[in-house]
Amino acid sequence: MKLAAVDCGTNSFHLIIARVTLDGSVEIVERAKEMVRIGDSAFRLGLIAPEAFDRGITALKTFKTIADRHGCEAIVAVATSAVREAGNGAEFLRELQDATGVEIDVISGDDEARLIYLGVRGSLDFAGRKALLCDIGGGSVEMVVGDARESRFRTSLKLGVLRLLGERITTDPLSPDERARLVAHCHRTIEGAATAARAIGFDFLSFTSGTANAVADLIAASRPPSAGPVARPRRIAFADVHALEELVCGRSAAERARMPGMDPRRVDSIVPGVILVRTILETFHADEATLCDAALREGMIADWVARNRPGIQLIEEFPELRRRSVVGLCRRCGYHAGHAEHVARLALDIFRGTRALHGLTNADGELLEFACLLHDIGYHISPKGHHKHGAYLIASADMKGFDDAEVAMLAQIVRYHRKATPRESHEGFAALAPPHKRKVRLLAGILRIADGLDRSYAGLVRHVHCDVADKVVTLRLTTAGDPALEVWGARRKRDLFEEAFQRKVRVEVPGGTPGALTAA
Repeated sequence: MKLAAVDCGTNSFHLIIARVTLDGSVEIVERAKEMVRIGDSAFRLGLIAPEAFDRGITALKTFKTIADRHGCEAIVAVATSAVREAGNGAEFLRELQDATGVEIDVISGDDEARLIYLGVRGSLDFAGRKALLCDIGGGSVEMVVGDARESRFRTSLKLGVLRLLGERITTDPLSPDERARLVAHCHRTIEGAATAARAIGFDFLSFTSGTANAVADLIAASRPPSAGPVARPRRIAFADVHALEELVCGRSAAERARMPGMDPRRVDSIVPGVILVRTILETFHADEATLCDAALREGMIADWVARNRPGIQLIEEFPELRRRSVVGLCRRCGYHAGHAEHVARLALDIFRGTRALHGLTNADGELLEFACLLHDIGYHISPKGHHKHGAYLIASADMKGFDDAEVAMLAQIVRYHRKATPRESHEGFAALAPPHKRKVRLLAGILRIADGLDRSYAGLVRHVHCDVADKVVTLRLTTAGDPALEVWGARRKRDLFEEAFQRKVRVEVPGGTPGALTAA
């Protein structure tokens, strides 16, 4: 199956598409990023600007199109600090969701750190060591100490690049006084986390953000030209970061834009970004840091996989959406798979053998099969009245791939697999359109007979061959034992079939005693 993860971040919106297998392995097959910068106004004015609304909607629509093109089974999306703190953050999410249909969860800083750790754990080589993981976002910096097995410490600090840009930078180029105040603020904010992280201990530091990658790109581009393309280094040294800080802080935005390796979308945010990278290295006394591309998005995928293993297995078993919806509901309700599947086989024998009478389509046959699989799920609530409970469960479930009319028919076919036959005084049946009422009568009538023919749950009746005459439908059984109980079960449940098909029912067992199922 394929899964999409969307990170509606303060600076950028990110998308990844992952292929997930039954064993839980994950392969990233596509990535996309849009610089939405909802934090530009959120941290200066406390509100997300109207133009950021538009950029966000455009980005999410694009991501939804990509996910649909890949046939993703699910889209998981989260929003972080800017949306949490903006006065109109809830309105922003409502507009995004209304425009795209994508549900977005607002996560806490602690949960953001947890997901970042999960993402990094699947990508970074810990080599038996503990790491300090630092993710520099637009609104916050997440720090985690952990190894390949678990995280030991995590925190979220209000130090994102757009937050610092909006709240603490007013000069361009950055003035020496403002730079000193900004560095002091970063040190003070980080120091509390540093004390806790040092107490646990770690062996190396790793950055996991676009900001750190942008710093690495600038460092690589500042080196003497080589014969080939400039490659991003996998590690960055404190000395190189410090030298880059001197360069970018001493230049105006126009001058920074002309620097080799500069992303034009980061001309302003690179100033607090490089200061943050440098102060983190400095505070933790690290001479270098490892870069890791995985972060929050990958963590969202890992978290979803961990929580949805049964769903992944179901997708692998049943690629077709409608059948997966049915079997998923059956399994959640603890159905008797052997009996349900056997009843479905017998019902389809009868459906095909009586096609000349009912004139229904192959799609109706599929609906009958699904109703057979679902017919006993009401036992999940109570054995007493389980036919009615089953109808309720179907009507209440999210039956993906079915329209409302099909769900209503499924519920009513299950409702009438035992006890009373359909009546206009029954609310659920009365609400159906006339053609759908006819289908329910016919299909429920077949289901009742098929259910009776597996009365012992032993699968003794292997096949049903139908002979259709003017007044009688003869069911000739192929059996693997004495079907006396099955014949008795069919006799008890013949009423709706005979009413719907306007034929009496006769059962014959070759080599045995015929059982005439006629009206008393």
